[in-house]
Amino acid sequence: MEALYFGAAAAALFVIGALSVRLLRTTGLEGIDLPETVRSEEGGKDLGERLEALGARFLGLTLRWYGPERIKKLDVRLRAAGRPGGLTVLTYLRRQSGFVVVGLALLLAMVLLDEPFVGVLLFVALVAWMPWWLSRMASSRRVRLNRELPDFLDVLAVTIAAGLGFRQAMERVASFHDGPIADEVRTALQEMGMGVSRRRSLVAMRERVESPGMSAFVTALLQAEELGVPLGTAVTSIAEDVRQERAQEVRQAAAKAGTKVSLVVTMLIVPGAMVLILAGLFLGNGGLGAMF
Repeated sequence: MEALYFGAAAAALFVIGALSVRLLRTTGLEGIDLPETVRSEEGGKDLGERLEALGARFLGLTLRWYGPERIKKLDVRLRAAGRPGGLTVLTYLRRQSGFVVVGLALLLAMVLLDEPFVGVLLFVALVAWMPWWLSRMASSRRVRLNRELPDFLDVLAVTIAAGLGFRQAMERVASFHDGPIADEVRTALQEMGMGVSRRRSLVAMRERVESPGMSAFVTALLQAEELGVPLGTAVTSIAEDVRQERAQEVRQAAAKAGTKVSLVVTMLIVPGAMVLILAGLFLGNGGLGAMF
């Protein structure tokens, strides 16, 4: 009977591992907002949509548990991540509820199989998946933004020097770029078009990104506007500062790489080499008794 339990537990772990690999390779959010006719042509629902359908049954409970303040913070985090796959607050909560329900089902199954520890691990992993994934997407987007910001600022400085105003230059440069920096600039320009002041739009962009380079960019723009400094000169100076900060980050990452390589060598290569040496001595001397 125990063999049957262990077999069922192994099968469940295999399924969870396969689903985890799938989720690591794709967000599962690509077809969220497609109409029903298009979904039927594509062959039905994918894993993400099934989780949403399952979590939608408990959406009201999830909304009450989160509360208004946490929902506002969640919306800020989603905007910082660039809303990958068109992710909205309700979509995220439905997806999160679906993971919780699946985790509870697996926890109950593992308890019945007398494996509560495995069940708790699976439950914690599934509950923490969406927050971890969102944090990873925001971090990746921030790294890409920091990498693209100096080039964006160089082109912006040239455009301003050509005689365009600040807003027109931002629109022109953003129209020829893609990626997180262009998305943030377009969002700020849309807010300005809706009547939001330039200062408020730029500060909101700085708060969304939480990047040192973007923070320096916005702060310098606001100071240049208050003090009357030419924008072209200010943007050029900001680009140089951001590029220097980026070079410093690269040097720090390169310095850390040596430690990581040493750790890998110590933990993996050296033990493997020792095993090969001992195995060669064991086989070459005809067994353990002959060696001693």
